[in-house]
Amino acid sequence: MTAAEVDARARFARSLAREAGALARRYFLRELAFSAQAKGPQDWVSAADHEVEALIRAQLRSAFPSDSMLGEEDGGELGAHAWIVDPIDGTINFVHGVRYWCVSIAFVIDGERRIGVIYDPSLDELFWAVRGGGAFCDDAPIRASSCMRVDLSLLCAGYVPRHSLTEYQQLERRLHEAGAAVKDMGAGALMLAHVAAGRFDAFIEPHMHPWDALAGLLLVEESGGRTYPYPGPRGLAAGGAVLAAAPGIFDDLSRLSRYPAF
Repeated sequence: MTAAEVDARARFARSLAREAGALARRYFLRELAFSAQAKGPQDWVSAADHEVEALIRAQLRSAFPSDSMLGEEDGGELGAHAWIVDPIDGTINFVHGVRYWCVSIAFVIDGERRIGVIYDPSLDELFWAVRGGGAFCDDAPIRASSCMRVDLSLLCAGYVPRHSLTEYQQLERRLHEAGAAVKDMGAGALMLAHVAAGRFDAFIEPHMHPWDALAGLLLVEESGGRTYPYPGPRGLAAGGAVLAAAPGIFDDLSRLSRYPAF
């Protein structure tokens, strides 16, 4: 695929993320009625998730019919040229009226992250990156934090019930004992975007699905941050552990996370 073809997809993805976010926001504001249900312990899905994903799928199919798409809610496949989409990341916040959620769209070529777009409708902020082209919030370049000490850092550590609670509590304890301030905002993709923008110094989660991780990891890499290798040994569809951090604290956090060496 040529650079021009990638750039055309990146432009389309930015526009599509805004369109999808506008639809999601109508549901969030209850201009459109929806119901929500739990897929598992604290794992929520709503009619809004399905409708926003359907919009994204239809638009991508129309614009790039030879590309494949994998969505969180309605599945799909991973071809050589694939879109990986979370229509509403942070659904637990979304259904409770908390304004910390986003639309996440990534594009990969043969498994390599090439485009990442994360849109926050609540603040009307569009984070985006193309491999080799830097990272941006709307039209402004963004950079990862210059933090050099864990004990001066503001970190996010994501938790969902599929993680081992004991191991997560041990991780969070190590981070606190190292002096970090630790939060979990409830939307992994948006937390990664905020690492890329230097608002958080790092994000750690024992496992993330590709639709949550891919766009944000590219944003962090293109903003000058460092990331733990992703996905894990079972491949892209299975996802893996995530560590994305300011370069000055990455090695210390890697030791504290106790992820396998790479």
